[in-house]
Amino acid sequence: MERFWVSQGALLIRNNKCLILQDAINPDKWMFPGGRIDIGEAGDVAFARELKEELGLEKFEWFGVVGYRILYTPDRHIPVCAIVNLIVNDDDEIKLSDEHAQYRWVGLEEIDKYKFVNPGATELIRKGFEMRMNAN
Repeated sequence: MERFWVSQGALLIRNNKCLILQDAINPDKWMFPGGRIDIGEAGDVAFARELKEELGLEKFEWFGVVGYRILYTPDRHIPVCAIVNLIVNDDDEIKLSDEHAQYRWVGLEEIDKYKFVNPGATELIRKGFEMRMNAN
Protein backbone atom coordinates (compact mmCIF):
# COMPACT_ATOMS: atom_id res chain seq x y z
CA MET A 1 0.00 0.00 0.00
CA GLU A 2 1.44 3.31 -1.06
CA ARG A 3 1.14 6.23 1.36
CA PHE A 4 2.47 9.66 2.16
CA TRP A 5 2.13 12.21 4.94
CA VAL A 6 1.20 15.88 4.91
CA SER A 7 2.88 17.99 7.55
CA GLN A 8 2.38 21.66 8.34
CA GLY A 9 4.96 23.88 9.99
CA ALA A 10 4.57 27.39 11.35
CA LEU A 11 7.00 30.20 10.70
CA LEU A 12 6.38 32.68 13.51
CA ILE A 13 8.30 35.96 13.24
CA ARG A 14 8.44 38.51 16.06
CA ASN A 15 10.70 41.55 16.28
CA ASN A 16 12.67 40.46 13.19
CA LYS A 17 13.39 37.01 14.64
CA CYS A 18 11.80 33.65 13.86
CA LEU A 19 10.97 30.86 16.27
CA ILE A 20 12.79 27.55 15.86
CA LEU A 21 12.56 24.45 18.04
CA GLN A 22 15.25 21.97 19.03
CA ASP A 23 14.22 18.34 18.64
CA ALA A 24 14.34 16.53 22.00
CA ILE A 25 15.22 13.18 20.41
CA ASN A 26 17.75 14.49 17.88
CA PRO A 27 19.19 17.62 19.58
CA ASP A 28 21.50 18.58 16.73
CA LYS A 29 18.41 19.28 14.57
CA TRP A 30 16.06 22.25 14.62
CA MET A 31 12.59 22.60 13.16
CA PHE A 32 9.45 24.64 12.81
CA PRO A 33 6.57 24.00 15.20
CA GLY A 34 3.87 21.85 13.62
CA GLY A 35 3.21 18.31 12.59
CA ARG A 36 1.27 15.81 10.55
CA ILE A 37 -2.38 15.92 9.62
CA ASP A 38 -4.14 12.91 11.09
CA ILE A 39 -6.37 10.74 8.91
CA GLY A 40 -9.80 12.34 8.65
CA GLU A 41 -8.63 15.64 10.16
CA ALA A 42 -9.11 18.96 8.37
CA GLY A 43 -5.87 20.79 7.58
CA ASP A 44 -6.72 23.97 9.49
CA VAL A 45 -7.87 21.96 12.51
CA ALA A 46 -4.64 19.93 12.49
CA PHE A 47 -2.51 23.08 12.21
CA ALA A 48 -4.25 24.76 15.15
CA ARG A 49 -4.03 21.54 17.20
CA GLU A 50 -0.28 21.22 16.61
CA LEU A 51 0.39 24.85 17.57
CA LYS A 52 -1.60 24.44 20.76
CA GLU A 53 0.17 21.16 21.63
CA GLU A 54 3.71 22.32 20.83
CA LEU A 55 3.63 26.02 21.74
CA GLY A 56 0.53 26.57 23.85
CA LEU A 57 -0.78 29.04 21.24
CA GLU A 58 -4.54 29.19 21.08
CA LYS A 59 -4.80 32.08 18.66
CA PHE A 60 -2.83 33.22 15.67
CA GLU A 61 -3.39 34.89 12.35
CA TRP A 62 -2.60 32.81 9.27
CA PHE A 63 -0.61 34.98 6.90
CA GLY A 64 -0.12 32.60 3.96
CA VAL A 65 1.83 29.63 2.68
CA VAL A 66 5.56 30.34 2.53
CA GLY A 67 6.28 27.20 0.53
CA TYR A 68 6.64 23.46 0.71
CA ARG A 69 9.25 20.74 0.37
CA ILE A 70 8.97 17.03 -0.29
CA LEU A 71 10.97 15.10 2.31
CA TYR A 72 11.34 11.46 3.28
CA THR A 73 11.22 10.05 6.78
CA PRO A 74 14.69 8.70 7.62
CA ASP A 75 13.47 5.46 9.16
CA ARG A 76 10.49 4.47 7.04
CA HIS A 77 11.28 6.25 3.78
CA ILE A 78 7.76 7.63 3.62
CA PRO A 79 7.33 10.76 1.48
CA VAL A 80 6.21 13.83 3.40
CA CYS A 81 4.83 17.02 1.90
CA ALA A 82 6.01 19.63 4.41
CA ILE A 83 4.04 22.87 4.06
CA VAL A 84 5.34 25.96 5.88
CA ASN A 85 2.83 28.65 6.85
CA LEU A 86 3.61 32.17 7.99
CA ILE A 87 1.64 33.05 11.11
CA VAL A 88 1.33 36.14 13.29
CA ASN A 89 1.03 36.15 17.07
CA ASP A 90 2.95 39.01 18.63
CA ASP A 91 1.88 38.66 22.24
CA ASP A 92 1.35 35.19 23.65
CA GLU A 93 3.95 33.40 25.73
CA ILE A 94 5.52 30.28 24.21
CA LYS A 95 4.84 27.18 26.34
CA LEU A 96 7.03 24.46 24.90
CA SER A 97 5.92 20.82 24.87
CA ASP A 98 8.24 17.97 25.84
CA GLU A 99 8.70 17.08 22.15
CA HIS A 100 11.30 19.82 22.02
CA ALA A 101 14.34 20.53 24.17
CA GLN A 102 14.27 24.31 23.78
CA TYR A 103 13.27 27.14 21.50
CA ARG A 104 15.16 30.11 20.13
CA TRP A 105 14.33 33.34 18.40
CA VAL A 106 16.85 33.78 15.59
CA GLY A 107 17.43 36.52 13.04
CA LEU A 108 18.19 36.08 9.36
CA GLU A 109 21.90 36.53 10.02
CA GLU A 110 21.89 33.50 12.36
CA ILE A 111 19.88 30.85 10.51
CA ASP A 112 22.83 29.35 8.63
CA LYS A 113 24.34 28.30 11.99
CA TYR A 114 21.57 25.71 12.55
CA LYS A 115 20.96 22.25 11.09
CA PHE A 116 17.30 21.78 10.26
CA VAL A 117 15.23 18.64 9.85
CA ASN A 118 13.87 20.22 6.67
CA PRO A 119 16.88 20.80 4.39
CA GLY A 120 15.04 23.69 2.71
CA ALA A 121 14.29 25.48 5.99
CA THR A 122 16.76 28.35 5.59
CA GLU A 123 15.36 29.20 2.16
CA LEU A 124 11.80 29.06 3.54
CA ILE A 125 12.77 31.27 6.49
CA ARG A 126 14.25 33.87 4.13
CA LYS A 127 11.10 33.80 2.01
CA GLY A 128 8.93 34.14 5.14
CA PHE A 129 10.86 37.20 6.31
CA GLU A 130 10.37 38.74 2.86
CA MET A 131 6.63 38.01 2.98
CA ARG A 132 6.33 39.57 6.43
CA MET A 133 8.30 42.71 5.47
CA ASN A 134 6.31 43.22 2.26
CA ALA A 135 3.05 43.08 4.20
CA ASN A 136 3.96 45.95 6.53
